[in-house]
Amino acid sequence: MFMRAIVSGFDVFGAYEFNPTYDLAREFDGRTIGGIEVTGATLPCSYYDGFNTLLDEMQRHSPDLILSYGLATRVPKLRIEAVGTNMMGSNYADSDGFRPNNIPILPGERATYPVTADNLRLAHALFESGIPCQVSLHAESFVCNSLIYLTARWIEMHKLPVVHAHIHTPFTDDYLDRVQLPPSKVAIPGDHLRRSVEIALNEMGRQFREKFG
Repeated sequence: MFMRAIVSGFDVFGAYEFNPTYDLAREFDGRTIGGIEVTGATLPCSYYDGFNTLLDEMQRHSPDLILSYGLATRVPKLRIEAVGTNMMGSNYADSDGFRPNNIPILPGERATYPVTADNLRLAHALFESGIPCQVSLHAESFVCNSLIYLTARWIEMHKLPVVHAHIHTPFTDDYLDRVQLPPSKVAIPGDHLRRSVEIALNEMGRQFREKFG
């Protein structure tokens, strides 16, 4: 069965001059993985325009799968996120210079929206391929959380047949000659991050076929 996927990553933010998820989205743009045509989308690190950019791509390509990545330098391994919460705030300003202090993304709206992917199955597929990961119930409140919340909300409100997942990554060893990491932070093998795209998309494709035929 022919399927379309969007793999998204964010531009740089805060003190970081590099973002592995931005390079990841560009690397996979135009690829075909197991019958899944991939569009790579690079998003501004903005609480609202990140989603607006992704939405433009969704409306242009009508994807069956949406796999978003974000950089979280303090996580020790790939972290699969389950829920977006209606809250935004961080030590960093976003790319628009906006630095909210724990306020709702959409005042008066629901507190949470979950992704539609089965994250336990995603984690199992990654583990079986030798890629350490963890499943998280809380994506905190920076731009990645906003993207998860707004994307999951759009999918639910419009009853879209889409399998949606979000994965946080630390830096990879591809960047160690350019990024100084403190001892408290780790870098994972770049191959793990790249292979996670293929593994996750194949598993999400299976979930799509089971759920939507």
